[in-house]
Amino acid sequence: MFESGRPILVVPSIQKDGIKLGCILVCWDGSRTAARALADSMPFLERAKSIEVINVGNGRREDEESLAAVGRHLARHGLNSSTKALIADGSDVANVILSHAADLSADLIVMGGYGHSRLREFVLGGVTRGILDTMTVPVLMSH
Repeated sequence: MFESGRPILVVPSIQKDGIKLGCILVCWDGSRTAARALADSMPFLERAKSIEVINVGNGRREDEESLAAVGRHLARHGLNSSTKALIADGSDVANVILSHAADLSADLIVMGGYGHSRLREFVLGGVTRGILDTMTVPVLMSH
């Protein structure tokens, strides 16, 4: 993912069927990697029946404004989406994302991967590692 300059699609070992694009969950934190993942996922988003863009944070106004901007961006591309700000409340962000994906019956998760340094991610873990370790649906990641 770091050297390819391309997104990767990671499929969990439990996936037996082809990838469906009924419901796509886009994880948004306003970062460069999230913007890259959003742009890279446009061919998938264009085929989706529903798109939800989420931000897992602490309820800051800036997060909600950023989510609204993403919704407008997708609308300019003719895509209908909903946005939702989720609060982590001390929970692991990866668990919040995966739990919400399960609640939505999401078919694909789109997210930026490794937004922090590799050393920090290795030592402290991170959302990317948490998702890769426990994902139950395919994930499209970009760096």
